[in-house]
Amino acid sequence: MAFTYDKEEAKQALAEFERFKAYLQSARKDMARQIISLTDTETFSELQGVYSQINDALLDFEQTMTPLTDIIDAIYKLRTNDVTLDIYEEIKRAREHEQKLAAERAEQEAKLEALQAEIGALNRNNATLATDKGFFGGIRKRSLKLIAGNEVTLAEKKAELDALTADIETTARAEGPQTAFAQFKEEKARLRELLDISSDQHKERQQQMIEKAIQFVDTTENRVGQVLTHFDEMNEQIDRLADANFQMRSVYAILNDATDDAHKITEDRRSQIKTDLEGKGEIEKLDAEEKLRNLENHVTQLSKTDADTTRVLAELTQAGSRVQSMKKNNDQQVSNTRALHTSGVAGVADQLSTVLQAVSSAALGEASHAAKMSITRMRDNTSEIAAKEAFRTALGVRGTNQELEKALTDLAKFGDVVQATANIRREALGENRALLEKLQRQAEAVQVEIGQANAIAADIVAGKGGLSSSPQDAQEQAAKKPDAFKLG
Repeated sequence: MAFTYDKEEAKQALAEFERFKAYLQSARKDMARQIISLTDTETFSELQGVYSQINDALLDFEQTMTPLTDIIDAIYKLRTNDVTLDIYEEIKRAREHEQKLAAERAEQEAKLEALQAEIGALNRNNATLATDKGFFGGIRKRSLKLIAGNEVTLAEKKAELDALTADIETTARAEGPQTAFAQFKEEKARLRELLDISSDQHKERQQQMIEKAIQFVDTTENRVGQVLTHFDEMNEQIDRLADANFQMRSVYAILNDATDDAHKITEDRRSQIKTDLEGKGEIEKLDAEEKLRNLENHVTQLSKTDADTTRVLAELTQAGSRVQSMKKNNDQQVSNTRALHTSGVAGVADQLSTVLQAVSSAALGEASHAAKMSITRMRDNTSEIAAKEAFRTALGVRGTNQELEKALTDLAKFGDVVQATANIRREALGENRALLEKLQRQAEAVQVEIGQANAIAADIVAGKGGLSSSPQDAQEQAAKKPDAFKLG
């Protein structure tokens, strides 16, 4: 690149230098193309995968876990406000009411189907009877009579159907028992959810939560591992880019130093030519001036090339600085991602295990508190019942005393009754005795009369009585005869 006093030779050298620099730029572009072609085309796909898969796993876990934590939070709030048993009782009454309504609806639906079937059968029967025509085309009297009877039954059934439909609408609008704890509406719903789901369903929900947690850990580890792989590949590309930049900078540094050396050599030759001009003739000066002009033109062209070389070297230096910064950033990303892939995922897994155990522990804790509340309530109830029974026992002693007092009163009254009945009985027995004595005397008199009556026939035959006796004697005998029915 230094001036050789030969214009054409210097021109040819500069042309060769320009072609070499053009070759270097072409090689630079080829290396850039190769590095660009190695650019990872899966980075945005990986970004989409991280966002969709990890976030989906996260949302699935939250969606599975939230109902369980909501139940625990609700039960805790109810317990700390001392309304758990009251709200449980409301839920129980609501269940009973719903079961009753369900039974009523089932019964009403059955009646509705039966009525609709009966009405349909009657309509079909009437349609059939309407085809029962006589010789002259009219419906037979018997069929008309049956149709009329069916119409009456249809009217009754339709009235029943209307009433049943109204009952069904009333049942559908029926409201459950009113709550006294409207401020705990959400918590009551969570407790109802806990009670309405079977034990197997609760186990299934908790198993799903565990599976979602494991799925989140696995998905995160897989996706972060993929990101780390891409970072490692990018590191290799950055290293190749840094190597290419260093090699190109080395070449341009050599060119830059060579240009500086050429400038020094050329400047020395310029100084020599100027020195040679001193003391020369005009013809010799013309030859020296031509060399000086050619040298200065060469310097001008070389300076232009030198500026381009310096500019490219500066660009390569800046690019090298950017590559190094990219290298540092990528190394930091690799370090962060590797930490996330190892300790980060492991830490999340550890926290998840702790959280799941905490949820289970909270559920068992609430179960323990619930049992404690029930036992406390039972102890209070039994204490209250025992107190009532003691009070009843004490009152029972007083009642026994009152019964004894009543027995004494009744016994005294019974003594008066016995005494009165004894007096009445004594008088009755005395009167009875007198009557018996009179009855005996009367029986003896009647016996005498019977004997006299039996002797009448013999007396008459013997002439001692009968028709031969005078009326006066008969009257006297009759007067003397006692009255058999007069006991006094």
